[in-house]
Amino acid sequence: MDSPAMDIKLDCTSTNLDNYNLPLRIGSVFIVLAASAFAVFLPLAIQRLLKSGTKSVTTEWILVIIKQFGAGVIVATAFIHLLPDAFETFGNSCIGELSFDAWPGAIAMIGVLATFSIENIGHRIVSERIKHVKARLAKDAASEPLLPTITEDTVEMPPPKPVANGHSHGHGNIQNFFTHSETHVHSHGHTLFELDRSSDDSITITKELSESIDRLSLYVLEAGIVFHSVLIGVTLSVTQASGWPSLFIVVLFHQIFEGMALGTRIIDVTSLSQKRKYTLCICFCMITPLGMAIGILARSNYAGESSPVALWAMGTLNSLSAGILLWVSLVELLAEEWMHGDLHEASAPLSLLGFLSVVLGAALMSMLGNWA
Repeated sequence: MDSPAMDIKLDCTSTNLDNYNLPLRIGSVFIVLAASAFAVFLPLAIQRLLKSGTKSVTTEWILVIIKQFGAGVIVATAFIHLLPDAFETFGNSCIGELSFDAWPGAIAMIGVLATFSIENIGHRIVSERIKHVKARLAKDAASEPLLPTITEDTVEMPPPKPVANGHSHGHGNIQNFFTHSETHVHSHGHTLFELDRSSDDSITITKELSESIDRLSLYVLEAGIVFHSVLIGVTLSVTQASGWPSLFIVVLFHQIFEGMALGTRIIDVTSLSQKRKYTLCICFCMITPLGMAIGILARSNYAGESSPVALWAMGTLNSLSAGILLWVSLVELLAEEWMHGDLHEASAPLSLLGFLSVVLGAALMSMLGNWA
């Protein structure tokens, strides 16, 4: 009776990597790195080329295709790759019998709620900061000191227009704190000038809030991609020689499609500096090769296909990543774009093109999931 139990224990604490071709595995790290870099930087290159030329309908359609294809890829990554892998991992006999069969779904739900909470908190923080700035500007405007030194060279005042209450209004070139744009100057028959910032500030505050939330959602998307990309790299490096070629091809296409999806999201966040965009792209390029390098170095002690601790870790991270990507893809990429963004009132042909692009991205990633 002891022998079978001992065999099961050994099976769940070890793995055997036969015919491990180390030079080939090391070379594959650089191939995946190059493919990832090509994919994630491609949208940035296309955007730069399009910006250098004239705006046209073709330009708009190309950007819609790229963005919506990327959204479809992210949706399929969550539904077809991560969640099924998580259920398979938690169903491994080496974990043992679970009292709760829906662990992957529960953890994915936690990922959705955590992402929602993070974005909601970030939204509130940004809103409060902008309210404080607006209140400070209003206070400064109300207590604006006398400006006897303002001359016609500083503020160009057209002839006053009489109004019912005897006040007159003019337009000056004083620049406000946010927009550095032309603001109104009100003349009340003395040297006190009141800065009317309300309309410009409302536009600027709305834009600033939107840009901040866009940046936050992009960082959340990158985090979700990073979590499962490490696991993909480790898994590829510790896969048996017989199954490695097919898995390598799948990972290669996965990196290309997912890199394009992330790249389209990066170019969509216009408030990011070029340095920050390049940093996010480089992080994506490096993360899967880093996971592959970890797998190569740890191959002799790896027991991920059978170790209960490793299985729990892999299943949890895959489920969590699925939840994060589900929120970002369905809410931030699809709902936001189609309900409130550029495609909200787009023409029928452009809307159809965008929808077909979503379907194509999801279909291609689904085929990869079925192949793997």
